Amino acid sequence: MSKLSWRIAPVSELSQMLVSAHLEKSSAVGNATIYHFQHEGQEKMAVALADGQALMIELQSLDAKRRRKIDGLHVPRTSSGEDD
Repeated sequence: MSKLSWRIAPVSELSQMLVSAHLEKSSAVGNATIYHFQHEGQEKMAVALADGQALMIELQSLDAKRRRKIDGLHVPRTSSGEDD
């Protein structure tokens, strides 16, 4: 499962990002505008708020090491078939 990360940024950062992005969809909701776009090969969303801030949302990149959890209590059986 992918994890989302978000952060607050100045709306000017969002506008700079949108210049080089491919806009999928945008919609005004009350005093906010929601953007769904592709930027540098990554799908992102942002909410431009009326107070000059933007909520930036994107998928968190997961490295292979964090994807698997190893149970330290489980020790695989040997191939000899003998019980310990």
